[in-house]
Amino acid sequence: METVSRNELLVIKSTDYCSDEFNFPLIQNGINFMASVPFSLPMHFISIIQKRLTTIKISCFIGIYCLILFSNPCFAQSDSLSVYDLNLSQLSKLKITSASKITQNISEIPSTVFVITAEEIKERGYFTLEEALSDLPGFQFRNILGINSYVFQRGIPSQNNLTLVLIDGIQVNELNSGGFYAGAQYNLFNVERIEIIYGPSSVAYGTNAMSGVINIITKKPIKNSTELKALAGTFNTFEGDTKYSYVNEKQKFGVLASGMFKMSDKANLKGREGDNNWTHLMDNFENDYTVDLKIQYKDFVFGTNYLYKSTSTATSIKSVDSDFRDYGTSWNIRFINNFLKFNKNLTEKLNYSAVLYNRNATVLSNTIYYVVDTAQIGYFRPNNLIGFENILNYDFNRFFSLTGGMSFESERLSEKNTFSYSDSPLVKPPTPEKPTMVDNNLISLFIEPRFTIFNNLYLSGGARFDQSSVYDQVLTPRAGLSYIFRKQLLRLSYAEAFRAPKPWDYTDGLGNKSLLPETMKSTEAAASFSIKDNYKIDLIGYKSRLIHAIIKEEVEGGYKWINSGKITTTGMEFYLRYISKKFKSSVNYTLTISENESGELVPEISKHSGNANVTYTLDKNFVFNVRASYIGKRENPKMIETTNSRFLDSYLIFHGAISFLQYKGFDAQLMLKNIFNKEYYHTSNREPDRYRQPQRTIMLSIGYKMN
Repeated sequence: METVSRNELLVIKSTDYCSDEFNFPLIQNGINFMASVPFSLPMHFISIIQKRLTTIKISCFIGIYCLILFSNPCFAQSDSLSVYDLNLSQLSKLKITSASKITQNISEIPSTVFVITAEEIKERGYFTLEEALSDLPGFQFRNILGINSYVFQRGIPSQNNLTLVLIDGIQVNELNSGGFYAGAQYNLFNVERIEIIYGPSSVAYGTNAMSGVINIITKKPIKNSTELKALAGTFNTFEGDTKYSYVNEKQKFGVLASGMFKMSDKANLKGREGDNNWTHLMDNFENDYTVDLKIQYKDFVFGTNYLYKSTSTATSIKSVDSDFRDYGTSWNIRFINNFLKFNKNLTEKLNYSAVLYNRNATVLSNTIYYVVDTAQIGYFRPNNLIGFENILNYDFNRFFSLTGGMSFESERLSEKNTFSYSDSPLVKPPTPEKPTMVDNNLISLFIEPRFTIFNNLYLSGGARFDQSSVYDQVLTPRAGLSYIFRKQLLRLSYAEAFRAPKPWDYTDGLGNKSLLPETMKSTEAAASFSIKDNYKIDLIGYKSRLIHAIIKEEVEGGYKWINSGKITTTGMEFYLRYISKKFKSSVNYTLTISENESGELVPEISKHSGNANVTYTLDKNFVFNVRASYIGKRENPKMIETTNSRFLDSYLIFHGAISFLQYKGFDAQLMLKNIFNKEYYHTSNREPDRYRQPQRTIMLSIGYKMN
């Protein structure tokens, strides 16, 4: 291979938030070497609608579940209070805060809502946010086992920029791209519950809340305690957790501090195990650090969430037969969220809440994005935002209430990232220069009226107006109708949402300052049936249209990003839950038909997916969990050289956990991922044709709690 000087390296323009690919010459002067870099939404982002629904053959899947489902209950569950101490009929009265930023009964919300509790996180041994989401209907994934795992909610592949992720109601999507990170950096040890809102939610949250909202709600200081946990497992996996909680005698002042460290190689991808994309020298690591702090005093709450993720970029590019080195790289990204919340009932009918927040999402300047034969390449992308929001909720009477709010945000974002280059693959690059920064000021107003008719018919509406100094004005409506008959619930809703273009969309290539926001329009119908307080069935059907999709257009002299194309998704979700004193179990199935406007199925989305989950409580200390996930055949964006096919095979994988809990303050747990060591793959929009997923993983954790 010819030696190339530093001056012959072409500046790389890529980020971790785009979803299609283009090829560019990394090295100039006639050297024939191309590298794939992901870019903004799929290039053929065009759509039209439905064909006809089909059914999946999951008889063995449901059969195993039913054998356990109808076993006779006997021993008692843990004495601790949790949502599982309630029957499924009572669960319909749970209070949810994520849908409209106020507290509501889950049955009154005109959206599909699922809740993952702290008990479920512990009993099932979830290690990452992706693992927790994978047990729910409507989620599929593209995990490149590198800088990020991409979460497709309700049938639209993206770079995580269509779903909004919050911690305690504060957004944590990366500011420059709008995408969120789905790795192991979230402190699940400190999670009280995770609320997942399905469908467009821009009326409450603005940009990026198109496919849904995921709100990670951390624990509050409610008693004095100290907790410690340590975990070790295969693939050099280690985790350490600590949590301290203090509350004064009058319960007016409390502090909770929690810290987490994780590290893992995640899987063996060297040589043949990784489809021969990488050499035996490959290092593929992820180190995560998280600190949560929450201070409560009367009506005020101050919080800080610090997340730091350091991971290899080796999986982004093939290193076999290339100039790329698959060791020595690092992607270092840091999220800092600070907030001060105030909430008070001014009268019996009027509630006022306000939050002041600061968000920082920065790809740090010590990132080494690539290592090639002649240099190490550094990368830098800082971003910051400050915002303030006021919300008033007024209950006029038992039949009518109104919520309204106003928010202001000022963000300072990198127009583009910057690179730096060393003179040798053995020498770290200098610190990249600070990129040109762009400012955006945003004022938002939203209003949501709610009507109660005949005590069991709920009508809600809403609208949001956004005025941005960059993308101008957006008006977003929604409406919903819910009817409760005895223990049954019927619901119909319509909602719109948008994703505002980000600096990269405006400036990349030849640039296009006239881009419009992408918009989503979705209609949903649902029915929920409770049977004998122990069984609950949810049936959900929806149809969504994404328009003004941002795609790349080749023009004379280069390319630019334009608004063009549509994608239509028709889906059905089925969810069955059963609870007794001995068993907590569920099974779900999702049918997803995503098509472009030519009637062709959208790559990366399987029509059929499903999950089953059984938790068995032997006594108050021993808990056993088995869960299974199925993803049907799906099309890869490109031909797979190893199989000479554009399709990935379906797969069914099993996970399990054996827990010994609450014995004199001690917890112990054995977790098994991919129990039967199934070889299975995820899709790729990068240079590797497909991504091998982790082999069997075994982890053991021990924890201790002092009250």
